[in-house]
Amino acid sequence: MWYVQGARRVKDNGKFQSYSQTGTAKHAGEEYRDWSYRFVSHQTGTSIRRTNYHVSIADSAGNQVEYLRGFHNLESARAAAREWIDQILKKIEEVRAGRYLGTIPALPEDPLTQEDIPQANIAQEK
Repeated sequence: MWYVQGARRVKDNGKFQSYSQTGTAKHAGEEYRDWSYRFVSHQTGTSIRRTNYHVSIADSAGNQVEYLRGFHNLESARAAAREWIDQILKKIEEVRAGRYLGTIPALPEDPLTQEDIPQANIAQEK
């Protein structure tokens, strides 16, 4: 059987012990098509370090509108942010063009009159 060791693998340097620094760091952001986005990296692990990148997207007024997570490098986070901005701007443009609003159906050309309704239906209503 295989057992996990309970002690951490750290060299004892006396009173203070050094551990790998894990945590969150913010990176400089960029602007794309009047929208802005910032990167956040989160490092986990002590013996094997893994860094995940996240991107926070803000609209032209500075309001955060999306937070994309779980990228392995800055380039893929940047590409995802730009793709998300392109898609949302395309949807906004389609709404402005009226493609999603639908149409009101036209009235029938020959509306039914009282004479067109069978007499059996009129008798049931009375």
